[in-house]
Amino acid sequence: MHSFLRMRSALWAGFGALALSAMVASVADAKPRPGNSNKGFRLFARPLGALVINRVLCGLSSTGEICVDSTNSSTIGGGFWPKGTADQYVFNSGIQVAGIIGPDANPEWQGDTTGAQFFSPRGDNVGEEFRPIYNANNPDDVANWPQAAFVPQGDASEELFNPLLRGRVSASQGDVWFVSWEGNPAFSAGREHPLGVLIEQRGLGFNFPAGNEDVLYFIYTFYNITATDPAAYAAVRPGMREILVEAGGRFHDLNEQRFGITIPDGGYTITNFFAAFGADMDVAEAGANFASVNVPFSLGYTYEHTFAPAEGWTFDPRIFSPPFFPGSGFVGVKYLKSPLDPVTGEEVGLTLFSNTINGGAFDDPANVTQLYRYLSNNISVAAGDAACNTGDPRATRICFINNGQEDDMRHFQASGPLQLAPGAFGSIVVAYIFAAPVSVGACTGPGTCDLKPGDPTRLSDPDRLISEGANAIDSVSGYAGFRGPTAEGTVVQDSITVVPGSLLGKALVAQEVFRNQFLLPFAPETPDFFLIPGNNQVTVLWRATASETVGDPFFAIANAPLTPEGSVNPLYDPNYRNQDVEGYRVYRGRVDSPNSLQLLAQFDFSGTVITDFQGQVNPATTCAPEIGINTPTDAAPCGFDSLVAGVAPTTSVDVPLVGPIVQVARPNRVRLGTGEAILLAADTASVGGASGCLTFGNPAECDLRDTGVPFVYIDETARNNLRYFY
Repeated sequence: MHSFLRMRSALWAGFGALALSAMVASVADAKPRPGNSNKGFRLFARPLGALVINRVLCGLSSTGEICVDSTNSSTIGGGFWPKGTADQYVFNSGIQVAGIIGPDANPEWQGDTTGAQFFSPRGDNVGEEFRPIYNANNPDDVANWPQAAFVPQGDASEELFNPLLRGRVSASQGDVWFVSWEGNPAFSAGREHPLGVLIEQRGLGFNFPAGNEDVLYFIYTFYNITATDPAAYAAVRPGMREILVEAGGRFHDLNEQRFGITIPDGGYTITNFFAAFGADMDVAEAGANFASVNVPFSLGYTYEHTFAPAEGWTFDPRIFSPPFFPGSGFVGVKYLKSPLDPVTGEEVGLTLFSNTINGGAFDDPANVTQLYRYLSNNISVAAGDAACNTGDPRATRICFINNGQEDDMRHFQASGPLQLAPGAFGSIVVAYIFAAPVSVGACTGPGTCDLKPGDPTRLSDPDRLISEGANAIDSVSGYAGFRGPTAEGTVVQDSITVVPGSLLGKALVAQEVFRNQFLLPFAPETPDFFLIPGNNQVTVLWRATASETVGDPFFAIANAPLTPEGSVNPLYDPNYRNQDVEGYRVYRGRVDSPNSLQLLAQFDFSGTVITDFQGQVNPATTCAPEIGINTPTDAAPCGFDSLVAGVAPTTSVDVPLVGPIVQVARPNRVRLGTGEAILLAADTASVGGASGCLTFGNPAECDLRDTGVPFVYIDETARNNLRYFY
């Protein structure tokens, strides 16, 4: 049994090997039921979809747009938070690419600057679906999951994922996967011809740990698909390799016919390739926004200038309670990884951040030539670009920040350059983050302050941070102090103290999740089990799951107060258990469908305990140390250590795992004026929403009872001549 700092859906996945999944026919009749057992295929490609796995609703388009309206409306936004509300934060976003075609191309294209806006704030996108959207939470999609869509295994992309995740359908609680390209010359807005790039896109979402339920992750892998020779794609994993060969053939056919040229069969190199994540965030009212950047965090963000909500907005107290206030919050995009330079082997990093304004002082790129100047940090007033206003952008990595009138803000975050040989590829990983505003200074509620971005270059200057401090908007986003520069005299994200749960706090959570290759709490390994049919009965026998001995692989991460680099670990949870298998449940159904199973029996180990360091297990309203309620009473054995970032607490209480077990995440407790705590959300280990017992069994029988585990169960309710699934 895990600590409950992660959400309940993960807890019951990890609570024990409770569902035994196999098939057996009863003794009298083993014939299959009538009907076609083939999985079939998808009759309709799905060009639109949405990620809805956690508290974010993010619409998707297989043309390459992210957090776009999933009904393809041109006037409705596509990113809402929290999910289920009318609280819009995003209108549209996605990838932009630009580069120079190398000297090994056909003579007509050599040296051309071109590119593509899969997302264009002007609306002239050139992306096209190459494979539709597959969603791991859709059983039909999973039944027909393409080989290329499995978590990468067999090429360099696998290094983004923990080895335990490779080869699975999903690395998160619900991956989405699709492929877009810009190789069709019919889409020619702002360019003379395509560049020759295909993008594999994977979205991930989690409901745990705390803070991660408001984050989405997107992995963009760029492939040079200018070759028809399959040998060019030899370094790409099977499944994806065949897609690239197909794309290369189509690229040649379409463009050679359109332009009357002959592209080399071996393709051509794309030199000085740049990629950017562009976004048109519309927080509350589109024309009332500012956007800025935190360079040490590689984080661009947008907010409503007074934190006022739009009409009809609501605020979940689990999110918008102190130290936050109920107002429109932040939406940010954090670079977690940029492509590797094949020459140096190092990440190319953040090249440039800039605001653009819809028809304003620094306009959106009008064509791919201007797009290339933007992304490559070669802004040219002589060529018609507006001037940067933050000093030398090559030094600051920031071009234009709007500190004038609030407006309909867009921004891009560019990375590069790198060289893409035919068949070569590189990846960008970003985190989409949503967060409430911190109550600090004059900003204590909507309309209590009116904040401009200020000077974001301060955050990269240790001397100015020490002497002047950060901008006011930085404090509302979670900045809480500067711990000093690195040995090289620079500011990095680990130099900055943050408010947990803030935009910056969640950004650190996202970075740590990525650093650990998306490895988060795991369900135990499925145990080996056997079925022995009898006369009107079936005997179920099983071995202990391997997880009883090897433990939970996430424990090494969750149990460390500091990261390997010595920074505060935002995933640290002193309550997390290594040996977390608490018991087993046996389910049975008449058809091979998890949703049809019914709980037959539950067995839990006797004498087990969970060690509680913060009064989170079977919580009392008179004990919540993290909000200053920490005095022992007859009703609550409190008196725990105060949590200090990076320091392991030592005071604990062992709570027997028997009866109803309730757990609460620390962010879900708020202090009342009476001096007691109110629990905004809690869950139970036995009948929680994802435990399986509440849905498929009798809640009255779900509490832990210290039954012991016999590793055998005789189902005497089975009947001859019927087929059962266990």
